[in-house]
Amino acid sequence: MADLGFLNDLLTLSPLPPSSPLSELSAIPTDPLEPMDETVNKDADENRRERLCLLGGDGTIARDELRHEAAEGLKAPEALDNAPERRDVEPEHVHDNNAKAVLEKLKLHGQTWGDFVEWISTPTSGAAQQRYDGLFRPRERQTGRSQVVRILDLWTTKNSPTGRRDVRTWATEYMERVVSQEATKATLDGVLMTRRQPISGDFFLSLSLSSIHDRVRTLCPTMASIMFAFSTTTRQLKDNTVAQTSRDRARLRVGFAMTTLLGERSQQNSLMRNLIGLYMYMNGASCQLIAIMSSIGVSSSYTDQGGAIEDAIERPSTATSRALDLLSRGAGLLRRISESCRLSARDCGETTVLGHVYDNINMVFKVAEQILGRKDTQENGTCATVFPLHDAAPDNMKTADLLATFDAAAPLAMGDIYHTPAEAQLFRKSLEHTILRTIISSSDLFARFRADADACLPATDDQMSLHKTETYPLPAMNIDESSPTGNTEVLDTIFTELEYARRRPNFPAFAALVFGDQLSISRSRTIISNRAGHEDSAQSYANIVFGPGFFHHQMAVTHGIIETHFGDPTAGHRNPASLSFFNTVLDRKPIVPSSLPPYRVCRNLIFTTLSAASLHCLGLVCGAESLEKYTADLSFRTLRKDITKIYDRRKLGSPFDSYSQPLTSGDMVFENASLFIRDALVFREFTDAIKGGYSGRIVRALKILTFMYRGSGRLKYAHECLHLIHNLTRVWPGPLRAIMINNWLVNPTGKPNAWVPVDLLQEHMNFWIKMVSPCISVFRKLALQMNETLGANLGTKHHSPDLQKDFESLCDLMRGNGVFRVEPGRVLRDMSNTEVPNVVASGLKQLSGPLFEYNKTFEQLQRRRRETPLVSPPSSPHTSPASSPSTVDTFPLSGVVLPSAQIATFASDRDDMPRSQSRGEEDDDYWRHYDADEYEPRAAFAEEDEPSMDLEDW
Repeated sequence: MADLGFLNDLLTLSPLPPSSPLSELSAIPTDPLEPMDETVNKDADENRRERLCLLGGDGTIARDELRHEAAEGLKAPEALDNAPERRDVEPEHVHDNNAKAVLEKLKLHGQTWGDFVEWISTPTSGAAQQRYDGLFRPRERQTGRSQVVRILDLWTTKNSPTGRRDVRTWATEYMERVVSQEATKATLDGVLMTRRQPISGDFFLSLSLSSIHDRVRTLCPTMASIMFAFSTTTRQLKDNTVAQTSRDRARLRVGFAMTTLLGERSQQNSLMRNLIGLYMYMNGASCQLIAIMSSIGVSSSYTDQGGAIEDAIERPSTATSRALDLLSRGAGLLRRISESCRLSARDCGETTVLGHVYDNINMVFKVAEQILGRKDTQENGTCATVFPLHDAAPDNMKTADLLATFDAAAPLAMGDIYHTPAEAQLFRKSLEHTILRTIISSSDLFARFRADADACLPATDDQMSLHKTETYPLPAMNIDESSPTGNTEVLDTIFTELEYARRRPNFPAFAALVFGDQLSISRSRTIISNRAGHEDSAQSYANIVFGPGFFHHQMAVTHGIIETHFGDPTAGHRNPASLSFFNTVLDRKPIVPSSLPPYRVCRNLIFTTLSAASLHCLGLVCGAESLEKYTADLSFRTLRKDITKIYDRRKLGSPFDSYSQPLTSGDMVFENASLFIRDALVFREFTDAIKGGYSGRIVRALKILTFMYRGSGRLKYAHECLHLIHNLTRVWPGPLRAIMINNWLVNPTGKPNAWVPVDLLQEHMNFWIKMVSPCISVFRKLALQMNETLGANLGTKHHSPDLQKDFESLCDLMRGNGVFRVEPGRVLRDMSNTEVPNVVASGLKQLSGPLFEYNKTFEQLQRRRRETPLVSPPSSPHTSPASSPSTVDTFPLSGVVLPSAQIATFASDRDDMPRSQSRGEEDDDYWRHYDADEYEPRAAFAEEDEPSMDLEDW
């Protein structure tokens, strides 16, 4: 630029003709603060009107400009609304002539109009106001576009290829600088920096992917606009055809793409990649898939997740600083999350009373091809989880109170196991309501009665208060708990992991609730019995209170019902009341009793058959041609009466006549089917009571299950029920009993009818490996959030399959074979397992001897606990039975109601015979079998190929 002074003269002097667009600028002072006299103002107004008419477009825009200047305090023309139109004042050729005159003036002084634009655009030119008025002041009412925008549009569309290329090159370079600055700003903000985030369970639980994307879009608005324009067509914007879900999906994808690109800009922006990597890891993605996704920048690498720190033996003195040291030692994200979750569990154990559950875990590590020293291996270990106890005050869990009531507890009596008349009436109502719930849930014809059925639910005593259970998984332990010593080591490791010795030094003074399967609890009791009287209460685990694992109870019941009612698979239609025939009619996969399918397959077969039998029996009772006609004008009261008839007619209440002719009385098919309904109803009532959290119904069902376990050969679980019933009725103090029945189920979701057994919760933790095990709860919630945010939430539930055809097939089968019609003299021949045993009556007959031995062992443990250990003084002064507080008598003795003659027979057998003879050879065989029995109900069923991740499916 040669003559800058001449260009300044274009603004400060007035070398151009009065009609020139630039002549008006001479009236404006160089200094914006310099006052202007009235004459100058009048001339400036006239020139400004001329400029607006010539260069501002149509008259409407000119009027807007005048209004704007009037609002700024400038002297506007009086007739503002009557501003002349451009074409009326200056023809188009006049405008062109004025512009050409300006160009000639510039050319005369050796300048170009580009020199003038460059000069006036320079911040040091002193023409800021003129630059704004001439280029950047909005001139279009609707769009608000300034003149410089229209000029740039002309340069990029109606220009020569060279000109368009230059403008686009400049625009591209400029946008590169803008988006680079935005990326730097986002990086410095630290929203995607993993190292700046507090990697803890609370962080992941409160994490929102949408909020991260919104923050990134806020920090990088230009980049977000470019990517939105890149992913949206003009037609979509013009017609607004994009639905709200599509717009949300576009924002999600743009946010995800921006976070991915920011991760490429700086390795520190790795938060989203780490989250995707964790999501893939927790859903079972292979190492190869994670490596591929890492190579394209979507996920973090496998090494970044696990880190490069070897496991080290952790001493309690260094455990607290371990989590902080990991940051400086290159710990992976998994390790950091694991240490944070472990610290959360310890903090929870310090402030609240915890429940503990553990179970063994078996993992098989397979190799593709075996060579010397490399083959498939199976590793055995133990996993544990703790959870806060609901409504559990430490003052109600004192070990001294527990030992006092234990010392004064009376032996378990038959009356404790029998149902009292009141309990028997409640249990009958519960079973009738179970039939009602089964029928309503099995057919849409009865769906309108669902609310009425829920309102008339009987026996709702001791229902657990609804709350959400927080879980804290502990690290997996390389301990084999298949022996008593192994269980002891597991308990010690759990308590050490929670740092009870440092955080809760008075831990032995309060009862600790421990849950597990029957084998684990039985082995732990062996250690407690061996140490009682030899070591103090802390070393002998006197404060440990064992809770039941109801999920293993459910598996034991299922196994017993399958074995009892399966029948001869080769009999076919000759035994129409067997589960094997029902399974064939339903066209299910064949079941071999010695190698059962997964637990849920067997349970669903039982419940499906029960539903079909209930519908069929209802049709027999009502006498209608079809259920459609029956439900046409059916009332809820009539339905309940008919269900009562079903219960009365199907129960085995008729006495056995030993002198009757075998071919003219009795019906083996009907009897077997009736026993199946009875056993399946008890199982269904037990399952529904667990799901609803009704502890009173659970206790009453357990008393019947005690006999069923014994009659079906599940001896260990029958023995475990003796322990549980004895503790509930005589051993545990009242407050401790209330805490137990309010916490032997957990509710991970906090929703009604979503209670699950504690041991089932642990079963769902067992497939996680050592490093992941403390983070399971966090990962589960993170996976749900990722599924919901990324739009891939296929869910862990599926729509319940339509079993209507299954019910119809079974009903037709039962109707055609007269399964629930008495046909005197009907006998099953030429097959095995023809007669189904009455497991309740059989178990009742066999229970007297085991009950006597149980009481003998319990009294022996009482005597040993009264002894003073030699190694250390007792934890509390010895209290004689006379001065000990008696067991809580606010809970009545509870215990099927039998005729008084039978009770007297049991009592006389025990009193008249010597102890050595009362046991008999049968009891010796029982205890010999009990000691050698390693029955594990979980091992009786095959593992599922794709187990459900939803606890409610179990």
